[in-house]
Amino acid sequence: MRTKFFLLAICAGLFSMLPFGASASEMVQAPKVHLTDQQITRLGITTQLAQSAGDISLANVPAKIIPARSSLQAITVPFDGVLTKIHVLPSQKVEAGQILFTIRSRDYLDMKIGLDAAKSELLTANIALDQQQKLVDEGLAAGATLLPLKAAVMRARAMVDEHQAPLRGVYGAGGAQYYVKAPMNGRIEALDLKIGQAVEPLMAVSALYTSDELWAEVQVPADLVGYIKAGDKIGFDDGSYGEVISAARQIDIKTKSALLVAKVPSGSGLNLGQLTRVNISKSAQGNNMVRVPSSAIIRLNGKTKIYKTADGGFVPLEVEVKGRTRGFAIIAGAVKPGDVVAVSGLTELKAISLMEAE
Repeated sequence: MRTKFFLLAICAGLFSMLPFGASASEMVQAPKVHLTDQQITRLGITTQLAQSAGDISLANVPAKIIPARSSLQAITVPFDGVLTKIHVLPSQKVEAGQILFTIRSRDYLDMKIGLDAAKSELLTANIALDQQQKLVDEGLAAGATLLPLKAAVMRARAMVDEHQAPLRGVYGAGGAQYYVKAPMNGRIEALDLKIGQAVEPLMAVSALYTSDELWAEVQVPADLVGYIKAGDKIGFDDGSYGEVISAARQIDIKTKSALLVAKVPSGSGLNLGQLTRVNISKSAQGNNMVRVPSSAIIRLNGKTKIYKTADGGFVPLEVEVKGRTRGFAIIAGAVKPGDVVAVSGLTELKAISLMEAE
């Protein structure tokens, strides 16, 4: 109740200072707040020029440095077994074909034995077919006798293919052991293995990064989702800039944010897995946006407004805040570079506007 009476007292005092000749009906129709230079000084109202916005700073948020997904190659094993030897170290650079691991596998041995047996059967079937073919050629046997022998060769060849397919690209290490080799040049990461550890078919035992490119994974606040797009800038603490690769539009219910991924500039000094902060910005060119001090922004009747100077006073104009930097706001609306806006005394201007609206 005291607050209400205090506000009414302020409004009454301010209303008494309105220029002579401005009737209440005129003030209700015109949104402009009429003030003389003396009244502006007495109310402590100061102004500044609105400036053209360059790059809009939208948010400063945490980020995690991750490997470029396009450079990630999973290292998998073809057969289950037990890890018997690790030939590389974490973060070690390797070349294509270099041995990474040795694994002992009963399934690998069984497949080898099966392949040898299938090859032996194929050899026997081919020999039998060749011998029978000679008899047919000499007229000592009918041609029809070749049919079952040819069928036997086809079955034996199918068995060889069946056993050989899983062994393609598998490098034997003698007996029941086989090697896992690097499929291409790169750097070994995620090497969380122990000697004697059991492995399963298609299990990823490590990761190979084929380039040094890094990305930044950022959780974007919900109010910026849809506004940030691929190609927007992302700034790092060292002053370098990257580029947004993708900006998801789906908001995570738990975090109230969406995922953004951006490139990390080469030579940034950031490391894989590092936590940092990034500044998300957007070019304001062609968007008719201006920069004003944050103190110029005020809420009036549930809307975001500024007070722009006009002949004999100030006029409240509705604006949309597009971003914020330290001490400044980037806005869009009926304001252009060079316009003069109030940056202090806004509480008094708001009180006058509210009283005129009654």
